[in-house]
Amino acid sequence: MHMLITLMRRQGNALTPKEQRAYPPIRGNVMVNSENNAELGRSANVARVDVGMPLEEVPLPRLLDATLTGMAVTGFVLSGIEYVEGCAYAQSWWCRLE
Repeated sequence: MHMLITLMRRQGNALTPKEQRAYPPIRGNVMVNSENNAELGRSANVARVDVGMPLEEVPLPRLLDATLTGMAVTGFVLSGIEYVEGCAYAQSWWCRLE
């Protein structure tokens, strides 16, 4: 599903609404699949952002144990765990239609 994605945390810490507005949203297709995950050592729901072309840089780390934590008319929030440079952090994505 093609969405605008806004990060709601930085290194596990919640961003204020002002800080969230300071970051431009990321455009891409949000996909969620169940897969065997090496970091967690088990099956997990994994969300990823696909920007289109296979060789394009991935704009966001995958969101492991992705769970729908909120939904409204304007969009939804996926929450889970992201790995950045070997460290696990809580992360949430606010996803909405363009």
